[in-house]
Amino acid sequence: MKTGLSILGALAIATSAQAQDFYAGGTLDYMYPHSGDSQLVGSLIGGLGLSNNPDLNYGAEAELGWHLAGDADYGTQRLRLWGTYDLGNIRARAAVGLTYYDIPGGDANGTNLGLGVESDFSPNVTLRGEFIRDFMDDTFTDAVTTTRVAVFYNF
Repeated sequence: MKTGLSILGALAIATSAQAQDFYAGGTLDYMYPHSGDSQLVGSLIGGLGLSNNPDLNYGAEAELGWHLAGDADYGTQRLRLWGTYDLGNIRARAAVGLTYYDIPGGDANGTNLGLGVESDFSPNVTLRGEFIRDFMDDTFTDAVTTTRVAVFYNF
């Protein structure tokens, strides 16, 4: 897991000189394990867009999440590569990456896939809705579905 995070991080840093868009924001996530207890998580996300194409964009982002409420109590970390396609007033979004859970008494690693939409609220503010599926190894559950609403500031 750490090797994978290092590789994705190095790729993001190596291509950051071409970055067109830096952004940071916060999310509210409802995490529903397919076996276990659900929870509400607040996450901070930072990322960068790397494309010059107005219709098809791609980039990388990192996130760090904290338990807010619910029966479960674990923190989340994700490092993801993403792509968007402009549909007019909204952009379709897909993402893939690595997931890490900080579980009391241990940790868990896995991968994630995400699908969602985003739209510009203003020139500097983007709103996003997304579903993320974490596929976890050797933990309390083999899959967790996250429903996310997010707000980002574009620098």
